[in-house]
Amino acid sequence: MYKKILVPLDGSRFSNRALKYAVDLAQQYKASLLLAQVVQPTRPIPPVDPTGLTSPVASQITYDQAERADRRNLSRAKRYLAGKVREMKAKKIPAEYRAVEGDPAENIMVIARKNKVDLIVMTTHGRSGFRRAIMGSVADKVIRESGDPVLVVRPYQRRRRHHK
Repeated sequence: MYKKILVPLDGSRFSNRALKYAVDLAQQYKASLLLAQVVQPTRPIPPVDPTGLTSPVASQITYDQAERADRRNLSRAKRYLAGKVREMKAKKIPAEYRAVEGDPAENIMVIARKNKVDLIVMTTHGRSGFRRAIMGSVADKVIRESGDPVLVVRPYQRRRRHHK
């Protein structure tokens, strides 16, 4: 049923929960895993002097620092994903990775489309109410717009209350 499963990871313990589900499915269906991490670009804010003006030199330094930070973050993501791929291969699960920069939801959908995945397994960060409305949800957008089956894993397990 599933041949290729996409697992977006962000390095958090929450995203590792999704990976556990994906590993089980990959073993059950003899599927390969495509691990992905989308690094959001740094938004540089140029310093403003007391007169309310920005210095072109200070602005350039700020942008250069942001660009270096983005390269470091992308490099860190690639190392993290390469380690996860090694773990999967040790479990005899075919795996590869993609690390890209940009909007997480959009890039997850692009990666899924380009690589013809059969399933996306991801976590939600568990935001609700006002925070979710303001910040949005990557998982929500992927579910609504990707057109692919999406398995969403809760970031934590709810405790069941036992009624006596």
